[in-house]
Amino acid sequence: MIVYSRKQFLKKSILLASTLSLLRGGSEINAKDAKSKKENPLPEGESPVSESDPTAQALGFHQDAKDTDFNLYPDRKSAQAKHHVCLSCAQFTPLNEGWGKCNILTAGVVSTKGWCSAFSKKS
Repeated sequence: MIVYSRKQFLKKSILLASTLSLLRGGSEINAKDAKSKKENPLPEGESPVSESDPTAQALGFHQDAKDTDFNLYPDRKSAQAKHHVCLSCAQFTPLNEGWGKCNILTAGVVSTKGWCSAFSKKS
């Protein structure tokens, strides 16, 4: 049985996530992002955070909280987690009705309906 230290695990995870994002095309916008873009236009000059971004992948980020991997984040199934979205996160600063900036995912803008494991409720 191979045992990794926490530091080794993090290094290997970041390397894997980076490699996967390069193989998937890095900053491509998927169909769901394009749909959201039509419903709530992006602020001018901004682009959405790619779900394939290494930081976004490490945090389990999705532009739509409904797409969360419930096997990795079972707490997202709880009734109280229903309202845990970017709009109500302390790290979120709104730019318009559908989009805003995140203090953690800085590679673009995030949807107000998004979610990641770094969620912290606004006070």
